[in-house]
Amino acid sequence: MENYLFGLAGLALIIIAWAPGVIGTIKSGKPGMEKRFMALYFLGSASLAYYAWLLNDLPFLTLNALAALVPLIHMYFYLRVHGFGKILT
Repeated sequence: MENYLFGLAGLALIIIAWAPGVIGTIKSGKPGMEKRFMALYFLGSASLAYYAWLLNDLPFLTLNALAALVPLIHMYFYLRVHGFGKILT
């Protein structure tokens, strides 16, 4: 149980660290990541979330699922600013 609480504490600290960047992106309406980084970040986090699911590890599943949402938020604002035409360039 102690290890589980330690994992949840780490999860909470990482979410707190991400919050200002995500909130800043939402408020400004401008992405805060390069588009290539967004894709790699999403794919890596989604893969790790799946792996954590296979291991039945709730803290890491939650962490990586939320980590996969971060680049999706940035991608949404990138597409709002630039449209789909610049996504592959």
